[in-house]
Amino acid sequence: MIAVRALNEHAMPRSGRCVSAAGWRGLAALLILALPAAVRAGDATVPADARSDASWLQAIQNAARHQSFSGTIVYQRGDEVHASRVVQSYDGTESRERVLTLDGQPREFIRRGDEVQCLYPQLRRIVIEHGGVRAFPAFAEPLPADVLTHYELRREGTERVAGSMCDMVELVPRDKLRYGYRLWVEPSSGLLFKAQTLNEQGAVLEQIAFTDVHIGEAVDPALLKPSWSTAGWTVDRQQSQATELRQQGWSVTAPSGFHRLAEVMRHLVGAGDPAPRSALQAVYSDGLATVSVFIEPGAPRLSEPEESQRRGPVTAFSRQVGDARVTVVGEVPPSTAQSIAESVVRSAPPR
Repeated sequence: MIAVRALNEHAMPRSGRCVSAAGWRGLAALLILALPAAVRAGDATVPADARSDASWLQAIQNAARHQSFSGTIVYQRGDEVHASRVVQSYDGTESRERVLTLDGQPREFIRRGDEVQCLYPQLRRIVIEHGGVRAFPAFAEPLPADVLTHYELRREGTERVAGSMCDMVELVPRDKLRYGYRLWVEPSSGLLFKAQTLNEQGAVLEQIAFTDVHIGEAVDPALLKPSWSTAGWTVDRQQSQATELRQQGWSVTAPSGFHRLAEVMRHLVGAGDPAPRSALQAVYSDGLATVSVFIEPGAPRLSEPEESQRRGPVTAFSRQVGDARVTVVGEVPPSTAQSIAESVVRSAPPR
């Protein structure tokens, strides 16, 4: 549901994109679809019991977009634990953000507007992308009006997180197409402090939470700059352009409640590729879960007709469709990922 910022995003197969292997959700280099300008972060201060469930969710989104904050985020899945430090500055018109991993290989992610720089010091490499589905503590963008058609929101009282009392809610799926979620929201700021993804039995598949957080404080501009001198580093600008799958001769049927966020053509150069390749990517979201469909014409054929992998709530399902490899990646149950992959058909020759 809630991505670990840009740190753990769905990896485009063999693309060498700005991602890590851990995987949570969300995809960099997508087209950002802005929320209505009339919505303001001030809505987040309305008491939770005085606003509708839908506006309460929208207020969480606004709080994540329109506030300055800094803190430490810890991501857990089974025995796997990762920590990162995040700083976001909002000046009233634009947000800037820096995320630094605190364990494993050093990596850093710097966003200004819709540009994301992914820094890999050991490789002396910067990958630059544009756009992106926002990550924890935000939801996917935009939050669809019908999100609560597919989830029931249950208020669960209060609990302390990162030193603050938070309102707890559970989002229970109304079908088997998606997982459930449990959220902890700090009421005075509206900021999401903690999120869990739950399976059908209510067991926790993944968790992401602040362990410390400071909200509304002025951010030193130096905290938004890279930790290393990048002089002489290789700069890789990921190329993509908006398109429509139907114009490329493809059709995808998304599950009920999943709305299309973006369709792009990517131009890729991956390790071992003799020449640049092109791949289609379509992104769908119900506001909480996000799914990507990758179509790679001419990619090496799969060793099996279908292949599936799962890590926590993230499922990757691949199948061969003619000469193209189709891969569905998202934080949805395996049956949902499979049904999406099986809906991908060649509808007509490319225009």
